[in-house]
Amino acid sequence: MKYTVSAKAYAKMLLHAAKYPHTSVNGVLLGEEVTQESEMFILDAIPLFHQCLGLAPMLEVALTQIDSYCKASGQQVVGYFQANEHVNSNSPDGIAYKIGEKITDQLANACILMIDNTKMSIACDEVAVRCYIVQENKWKMNDKDLCIDGGEETLSLTSELIEGKAYQSLVDFDNHLDDITLDWSNRDINRLVDLTAQ
Repeated sequence: MKYTVSAKAYAKMLLHAAKYPHTSVNGVLLGEEVTQESEMFILDAIPLFHQCLGLAPMLEVALTQIDSYCKASGQQVVGYFQANEHVNSNSPDGIAYKIGEKITDQLANACILMIDNTKMSIACDEVAVRCYIVQENKWKMNDKDLCIDGGEETLSLTSELIEGKAYQSLVDFDNHLDDITLDWSNRDINRLVDLTAQ
């Protein structure tokens, strides 16, 4: 299975980590699986939390709203992303595995993308995510099947967004639960990514 991450999904994951560099962040990945081509297209990233990543009631509320959003947009939850708090901690933890398993119950080929804190920089000169998939009933790193759509252009676009401090307007579910008028789907960021990509 090949995992192709869109510019929008990649940029939003890194913007979420850039907005909260002092803490762990997480979210879910939306997209579609094309089984006849053995390819998973990760089209969007929905930032979830930056405070208590594994708080079950909040996670349930978020996933219920995301499920409705997916039905309206014709997408599905295809994975999970997380950035750990400590710079040298770049592997999935118990929370990542638990949420990843919930997602694989619905979609066997789902993935976990871990943000590699050691590769995070304003310049975005290298891919800063690692891909984990289930192989032989265990989560294993599998970066060889990970592709960032647009390659260098996507890295450059993400760098521009971070330099322009676009992360300041990124909304995760923690922000939305504090003020329900804030848009957790981040339509403004999506438009900014589309404009910057042109």
